[in-house]
Amino acid sequence: MPTDSNVDDVNALEEMAREFTEGFNSGNVSRIMRYYGEEYVDVNLRQPKQSHQERRDYYQGLMNKGLRVKAQPDEIRIEGEWGFVRGHVEVLLAEGQTPVELRYLEIARKQPDGTWQVIWGMDGPVQEYEPG
Repeated sequence: MPTDSNVDDVNALEEMAREFTEGFNSGNVSRIMRYYGEEYVDVNLRQPKQSHQERRDYYQGLMNKGLRVKAQPDEIRIEGEWGFVRGHVEVLLAEGQTPVELRYLEIARKQPDGTWQVIWGMDGPVQEYEPG
């Protein structure tokens, strides 16, 4: 059974996803970057460790391409000071195109002031699987 603090933490991580969507789509990179610390690990990148500024530049570059996104957490688990967010994100490459659906996993760490920062993440395309 979730504790009140777990409910608050889950709500905070859900809000983070909403803010990511709104910040990204409005081109407000600062709105996104307040959820990142001094270092972030993006498992998908060849050089996965990024400083805060490198992550900022990465997102700004994606925004400059005109991409639109919608991030939606599907499951959030709180384990002490760690939060695990599994979800999906729709990426719209251009108007009129079918969105690309990605699945993502982010690991966040609760800060001493009670806020959350994402420290690791990865995403990838949805794959079809049929047993047998």
